[in-house]
Amino acid sequence: MTTTTDNQLLKRLRIVIKTCGGQSKFAKACGVSQSLVSLMLSGERDVNFTVIRAVCHDLGYAPEWVITGKGDKQADGKKDSTKLVTEIQILRTEIELLHARMRSYEKAFEEMRGRMELQK
Repeated sequence: MTTTTDNQLLKRLRIVIKTCGGQSKFAKACGVSQSLVSLMLSGERDVNFTVIRAVCHDLGYAPEWVITGKGDKQADGKKDSTKLVTEIQILRTEIELLHARMRSYEKAFEEMRGRMELQK
C-alpha cells in the first residue's frame, strides 16, 4: 500500500515521538494504538488528522511546523486550543486540495499518454 504522507512530515513526527519517550508513550498521548504509529512511520499508513491534532493540541507543537516544517516548533502558549484546531483544519484542507490537484494532473497525464500510445 502506498501512502501520500510526506517524508519530511515523518521526520518531524519522529522528533515528536523521541521527545515523548518512544512510540508507546506517543501513541498513548495521541489516543491511538502503537501499531498505528508504527504503520505510519513505516509509510504503510498516512499520518491522520487525529494524530496531527493531538501533536498540536495535546503536546503543544505548532500546526504549521508539524505540517509544513515552517515556523516555530512549539506552539505559542498564548494561543487557545480552538485557534490551534482551526489552524490544523485550514492546513489539512490545503493539503487535501493539493492532493486532489495532483491526482487530477496524474489523470490528465495518463489520458495524454494513452492518446499518444493510440497514435503510434
